[in-house]
Amino acid sequence: MKKLVLTTAFLLSILSVQAQEFFSDKRPVQSANEFTKKVNDISYDIDLIIKNNKEKLKQDLNEIDQKVESNQLTKVEADKLRNEKAEFYAKQIEEETKIQEDKIKVLINNKIEDNINFSTDMSAYQKQLVENKTLFVVDYNFGSSMMIVDGKSKQDIYNTKSVLSSFGVSLGAKTRVGKETSPFFWKSTFDVIGQTFKFNDNKSFENVNNETVLVDIGFPVKKSTMYMTEFKLSNYIEYDFSKHKLDEFGNKIIKSRQSFFVGAGGFIGFNGISRNIVYEQNGDKYRESTQAKFNSNRFTYGVGGYVGYGNVSLKATYNLNQVFKRSFADQNVFNVSVVLELL
Repeated sequence: MKKLVLTTAFLLSILSVQAQEFFSDKRPVQSANEFTKKVNDISYDIDLIIKNNKEKLKQDLNEIDQKVESNQLTKVEADKLRNEKAEFYAKQIEEETKIQEDKIKVLINNKIEDNINFSTDMSAYQKQLVENKTLFVVDYNFGSSMMIVDGKSKQDIYNTKSVLSSFGVSLGAKTRVGKETSPFFWKSTFDVIGQTFKFNDNKSFENVNNETVLVDIGFPVKKSTMYMTEFKLSNYIEYDFSKHKLDEFGNKIIKSRQSFFVGAGGFIGFNGISRNIVYEQNGDKYRESTQAKFNSNRFTYGVGGYVGYGNVSLKATYNLNQVFKRSFADQNVFNVSVVLELL
C-alpha cells in the first residue's frame, strides 16, 4: 500500500513538471488552465480512491478485532483474514488507480502531440510574420513634367500649367539590406515613362545643322507639343521608419511600409523624342507627328528622391543631362509624380 501511494505521488510530481514544460509564456493561457484543471481532477480522484479503500479496510479490520474479542475467530484465523483484506484492498487501489494513471498517460500523450503541432504551427506562423527579404514591386506614376530652361522653371517657351503631363510604370524588386530587422532597402526598377511638353505661341523646334532651334510654325495651331519617352534603370536606397510590432505571443512582426519612408538615388537610360502639331484648316482637324533624333541626347541620367507613407509616395526626379546636344538653350527635365506601389 505504502509503495503504491509513493508511486502515485511520484507520477503526479512528474506530471506537474511536464505541465510546466508544456506551457511557457508563449503558449495560450486558456489551454494551460484547461490542462492544469484536468491534472488536478485526476489527482483528486486518486486521493479519493486511496482514502475510500483505506477506510473500508479499517472497517473490516475493526470487525475482525470484534470477532476475536467475542471468540468468534481465533488469533491465527484473524491474522490470515487481515492479510487477505489488506491484499484485497491493495489490489482494489491498484486497479482503480491504474484507470486514472491511464488517463494521465493519455493526457500527457495528447499534450505532447499538441505541443508538437503547436510548435510546427507556430514556426509556420512566425515565418508569415517576417516579410520576405526581397519583394517584387510594381509602381504606377502619375505626375507633372517641367522643362527647366537655362536653370529657370519660369520661362515663356514651354507651358508649365499642365497638372498631369506624365505617366509611367515601373517593375522591379525591393531588397532589405543587412539583417531581417534592418530599416534600409535597396530598390531597383526598370521604368517606362511618357512625358508631354507644350510649346507656347505657335512655337516648335527643328534640327538645323545639328543644332536644335526654336521656330515659329507660321500659322495658328491648336496644340504644339514635344513627347518624350524614357526607358530607365533606377536604383534607390530607402529608409523605412516603421516600428516593429509584437503579436499576442510576443513574436516580432517585421513588415515594411507600415509608416513613413524616404528614398534617394539615381537612374540611367535612354529616351526617344517626337514632335506633334494639331491645327485646323477649312474646318478639318489635322495632326502631324514626326519622330526623329532631333539632335537629342539619347542617353539620359539623373537623380531622384521620394517620401511616402504606406503604398503611396511623392517622387521627384531631375535629368542631369541636357535634352539636346546643341540647342537654343540648356534644357533639363524635372518631374514630380504621385507613385502608387503594389508589393
